[in-house]
Formats: sequence, C-alpha cells, structure tokens
Amino acid sequence: MTPADMAALHARCFPDRPWDEAEFSQLLNQSNIVAVTAPFGFALASLIAPEAEILTVAVAPDQRRKGIAQGLFRTLWSKIEQREITTVFLEVAADNTPALKLYDSLNFQEVGRRKAYYARQGAPAQDALVLRCELT
Repeated sequence: MTPADMAALHARCFPDRPWDEAEFSQLLNQSNIVAVTAPFGFALASLIAPEAEILTVAVAPDQRRKGIAQGLFRTLWSKIEQREITTVFLEVAADNTPALKLYDSLNFQEVGRRKAYYARQGAPAQDALVLRCELT
C-alpha cells in the first residue's frame, strides 16, 4: 500500500482530520515506524522500546467486521514483539464503539482520558480514551 493509498483510505475512515500523502510518506521513512497492511486496511505504530504507540488503524468502511483489523493486529504484534516491545498504547474516540470492542478483545485497558480531544465537524468534540495493552 503506497502513501497515496493510505491517505485515500484514511480520508474515508477519518473525514474530520485525514492525514495526507506527505504525512504518510514522512512517517514511513522513519526507522521507528512499523506499518502493516492488508488489502482493505493498514496500521501504523511508533516504537521506542519497550513501548509502542498505535498511530492509526484504518479499515475500509465497507470491509469492517470481517476480521481485517484483528489480522492487522496479529501481524503487528508479531513484528513489534521481535523489537522487544512489551507495552502498547493508543488513543481512540470515546464514542467509537466498534473500535472499543476490538481493543477490548485485544486486552487493551483504559488508563487515561483527554477531554474534547477529537474535533468534529458540526458536532461537539469527543474525548479520547488512552488505552494500554501489556504484551507479556
């Protein structure tokens, strides 16, 4: 998946603040970034051992609930465990119920909250939940 492909999919998944091709190109050129892709999705993580931060996960809206995100995380886990990562963090909008169910199934737990973190067009800003998963 090219940076242009990632930007196009990200725009479909996150219309309030999509990342552009240049942002994906810059990220993918960093040695501490791990990217995993699937035909209809991708995930990016930043690694600073022993921790990782999931930067973004995107699955095409019409392909959700088909196990793509689970597959992305399985692949991501295998890659980051090789780099001695034991703890993974991410942020998710508090109202993103499908993502919260996914993260719960992966044993993420809420460890913080950022009030009104996600700006929304035509709607109130949404809190971000900070989640952590221990891989050990």
